[in-house]
Amino acid sequence: MKAQNASDLPLDDSLLRVDEIFILGNKKTKEKIILREMSLKKGTYSTLDDIKKSIELDKINIINTNLFNTVSIEILEDSEKASINIFVQVDERWYFFPSPLLDIADRNLMDWLINREGDVNRFNYGLRLTQYNLGGQNKTLKFIGKVGFERNLLLDYTIPFIDKNQKHGLKFTYSYNESENASYITKDHVPDFFDSDVINKKQYFASTSYTYRPSFYNFHQISLSYLHSEISDTVLLLNPNYHFNQEKKQSYFGMSYNFISDHRNNKRFTTSGTFLEASLENIGLGHLNQFNISTISLKFNKYTPLGNEFFLANGIMGLQTFPEEQPYFNYQGLGYNQVLVRGFELDLIEGSSFLLQKNTIRKKIFDWSKDIRNVMSISQFAQFRMATYFKFFADFGWVDNYPNYEISSRLTNQLLYSFGVGLDLVAMYDMVLRLEYSYNSENERNFALNIKADL
Repeated sequence: MKAQNASDLPLDDSLLRVDEIFILGNKKTKEKIILREMSLKKGTYSTLDDIKKSIELDKINIINTNLFNTVSIEILEDSEKASINIFVQVDERWYFFPSPLLDIADRNLMDWLINREGDVNRFNYGLRLTQYNLGGQNKTLKFIGKVGFERNLLLDYTIPFIDKNQKHGLKFTYSYNESENASYITKDHVPDFFDSDVINKKQYFASTSYTYRPSFYNFHQISLSYLHSEISDTVLLLNPNYHFNQEKKQSYFGMSYNFISDHRNNKRFTTSGTFLEASLENIGLGHLNQFNISTISLKFNKYTPLGNEFFLANGIMGLQTFPEEQPYFNYQGLGYNQVLVRGFELDLIEGSSFLLQKNTIRKKIFDWSKDIRNVMSISQFAQFRMATYFKFFADFGWVDNYPNYEISSRLTNQLLYSFGVGLDLVAMYDMVLRLEYSYNSENERNFALNIKADL
């Protein structure tokens, strides 16, 4: 229950006044960033039980800024004055991450190991510079530079709040990609690549986003973007439908609206709460040849603690694209960015629409943490954690194939399903390693190793 101001209700003996809120441990983070996440405010009145409930929710909100390793909130009561003081203790994370970068160019680790036979020439390497909590105001500045299988430059700057009330924000993104290796067609759900000594594809992307966060849990974002794509004569010859109207170049503006209602207890590894995301996008604004694509998508996840360290996670996601017939460059489907039926990691299942339903039951095996300040001089890394969850999962999916796309149709227009078991390993900074063994509707047995939580 939300605490109320004195003017909103009659005073009685059961109400306590919040005199002061003291914040400790925030060496860099501005107090206003922490106070923004709290329903408890200085000068408000509420019952002790409601204050305790608010404290638990406020702890979750502060943790979900991803600025702190730990958060504790304590109450100091003053019986003579019928008032309390709130003490918020935070342990800040490490905010600057300069690191060498080594990754694979393929959709996931299993795609690289099996479909590409672990080809080491498909590695990208470079430098990643990320500054979190810039200026102590939760701003993020990111730079990525990569060479290798492809060359990539990314600049991203996020300003969560630009106003005094901390409701409005901005985000700016620019990226450039080029490569001699071009995925020009998908054959039987595996992308086929063409390689030569010349650059076969280039892509420029820029976007500006306005964000509005009216409450703790709801987010609105409107984005305006520009994309320019170029391919070589050879790629166009291999797939005349790569771009719209058999063009070597494709440039367009896009506009999108995204709504998120996020009630998860931990954004990186969730065990309770709900997550809702709805998106509308139109690309092709201003295109001379009337190229135009609209996409609508919806995602909802629910996380339920079952007791005795058991946790249930259910999720559903759907996407529809209009019109159904599109150039290959704009194809979507299951297989990108962890959006897949587990057990089909090797397959890219493209289509104008899809529906994905996922279910996971987890059992916490152990959760162990230890203060290692005696061996780690950097306080932000002094709290070591390791947790393990055993899980059983079952997924279901359906993809409507694109018109006249028989070259990759074996898994479309039919029910896809899989079930299996696995382990989720959670480490410090909520890093997640997933090991999964599955059986799918194609009578295949698969083992998958992934980094990042799935559901």
